[in-house]
Amino acid sequence: MNISRLQPLGWSHFFLQQADTQTFEKLQSNELQVFRISAIHRSVIKGLGSNWNEGEVELLCSESFQPVSEHFCVGDWVIAERAHEHFRIIEVLEAKNQLERLSNQKRQLMAANLDYLFIVTSANSDFNIKRLERYLAMAYESNIEPVIVLNKIDLTDKIDDFLDQIRGLKVHNLVGISMLQPESLLSLKHYLTAGTTIAMVGSSGVGKSSLINALFNQAVGIDAIDQSSSETIDDIQTIGGIREDDDKGKHTTTSRQLLINQQGVLFIDTPGIRELQLLNAQEGIEKTFNDIVHLARQCKFTNCAHQTEPGCKILQALGSGELAQSHWDNYQKLLKEDAFNARAAQGAYAQKQHMKTFSKAINRVQSKHRQDKGK
Repeated sequence: MNISRLQPLGWSHFFLQQADTQTFEKLQSNELQVFRISAIHRSVIKGLGSNWNEGEVELLCSESFQPVSEHFCVGDWVIAERAHEHFRIIEVLEAKNQLERLSNQKRQLMAANLDYLFIVTSANSDFNIKRLERYLAMAYESNIEPVIVLNKIDLTDKIDDFLDQIRGLKVHNLVGISMLQPESLLSLKHYLTAGTTIAMVGSSGVGKSSLINALFNQAVGIDAIDQSSSETIDDIQTIGGIREDDDKGKHTTTSRQLLINQQGVLFIDTPGIRELQLLNAQEGIEKTFNDIVHLARQCKFTNCAHQTEPGCKILQALGSGELAQSHWDNYQKLLKEDAFNARAAQGAYAQKQHMKTFSKAINRVQSKHRQDKGK
């Protein structure tokens, strides 16, 4: 296994240390291979390995990994064994983070092993501060660094109003861009380094696909991969393909897919989310609404319900205008929604987790049996 060939895909010691001694030896001898999942199309899984610049490899998986959507997501790292001219997945490595949501009362994995989450919104009538709070809660809960990207700043002469609303969320990373102002993309340079994985989320129409097209078609002042490495800028391929739209090579999102641009930055675009339902996101919600949490800790009574109690800092802040009623209402709404979703999904989710753990154990036993049999 050539570790240096996997690093451009985001491989790190975090994943390597999960391999036991026997697995590590087989990786070293290339009896086993490591792949990063680049696309999932129903039951078809594709991945990128040490020869990633040659394209994707179709990966097989046993019945114990079915349905694949409950075991894998784009961005996962897996270990696979040779199966004639193909590779069969035998293990999924623990992810350093996972982006998830509730969809149709089921836990849905969206992406894994991310460095940044670009939350794309637009400076027009579609701008929604409450929606941004939802995305932030999801990012914080998953321990992913959020970056709010305010797109289409050319459409308004009140850009400061939009930026001030976002700054009120106390988010550390905020940039304003326009596809008609290519120089504005330079504000993203800090995040666009080789080997970095970025997922983009946002409602339909905010310009996620346009942004990806721009980042694929323009260097935007980003330094190329170190020329001293085994790869040069000419070796970096657009893996996973830019989907064709009217034969113009425009990327349009219909499913999640891992893409690599010429600078070696990895992107996971996601279809526009009409409704984002949080799941098990209490910590993320509290971090998003940290100002409210801080106020609540100052209440006279530790069990203050923030309704009629004397010495309630929440009520005082609402009365003085220090705390906006809409901000407080959304905080309560998200907490109640998250608790409801957790209860609704708990039974099915617990059963799936049990079956997933059981399946992994069975696969390890079967793999060891095959290894011992081959000796």
